[in-house]
Amino acid sequence: MSVQGAARVARIWHTHFLPAICAIAVCALLTASAQGLEISGQQSSQSSQSASSAPANTGQQSQASAPESRVAHLPRGKKLILKDGNVQLVREYQVMDDRVRFYNTERSQWEEMPAALVDWDATRQSEAEQKKTDAALLSTVHKQEQARRIMPLDVDASLEAAPGVFIPPGEGLFVYDGKSVLRLTQAQANNKLDKAKVVEQVLVPIPIVPSRRNLSIPRPHAEVRVHNEQPEFYMRTADGREPNMVLIRTKVHGDSRLIENVDTYLQAISKTNRKEVIAERWQIANGVYRYTLSQSLEPGEYVFTEIVKGEGTNLYVWDFGVDFEGKSSAAKK
Repeated sequence: MSVQGAARVARIWHTHFLPAICAIAVCALLTASAQGLEISGQQSSQSSQSASSAPANTGQQSQASAPESRVAHLPRGKKLILKDGNVQLVREYQVMDDRVRFYNTERSQWEEMPAALVDWDATRQSEAEQKKTDAALLSTVHKQEQARRIMPLDVDASLEAAPGVFIPPGEGLFVYDGKSVLRLTQAQANNKLDKAKVVEQVLVPIPIVPSRRNLSIPRPHAEVRVHNEQPEFYMRTADGREPNMVLIRTKVHGDSRLIENVDTYLQAISKTNRKEVIAERWQIANGVYRYTLSQSLEPGEYVFTEIVKGEGTNLYVWDFGVDFEGKSSAAKK
């Protein structure tokens, strides 16, 4: 082919075929781009679906693993003991003809089964044992609560003898007469040899007359007067000790009150004569004790004294008198 023919062919190629080829190439590129976008969209939707389903699967896995990790505790309720040895835990049950309707505590729903499957003797025995266990548990809790209530407190501040009536601070002996709390004062007792017994010993040559010592306090009447036949007493010690207190009714002799007398036989055997009133002791706080009386007090003169081990009656006593209408005038007559 000549040079002119080749140039002509080239001009025809550029004029007619090159634009068509470019158009075809552009269409191919657009088609490929569209397909790529569709694939990426599908992939993104699939990833979002998998992401959204992941928590649900996690929740299902956690729910499936929860019963395994849960500690097995038997719920409170009744037991239906079956004849095959199994036990059905129920909240309640109802016998309807030949079927039993019960509330399943494990599945939290009502269910039914034939009554013939239940061992009724064993079921009733189980219910009786459960009642005994519950009663014993209730009794134990009640005893613990009672013990907690009467347990001595660690502090003795703001102790009440009655609602709104408080025991004064400090050590000493206090009396609650039903209206207010009074502090009892201490009096010193005299321990003297009975002169009448000495004269009797001189007159009788045989040593059968005992020697006697009288414990008494001066003045015929105490300053503190109580107008109640059932008072209560409160003792607060300074060192937190547990005092051995005795309530004694004294006998008025002239200008003094006799607390007790002690007779000694042959310088060895001693006998103490006094009129005691039983008072029960209750510890209500550290070093604080309450005394209640098992009998009503008659009008008269009384003392509270502490019995010291190895020494006998303490010479320092708390004295008071009891006066109230109806009996005080008769007692004085």
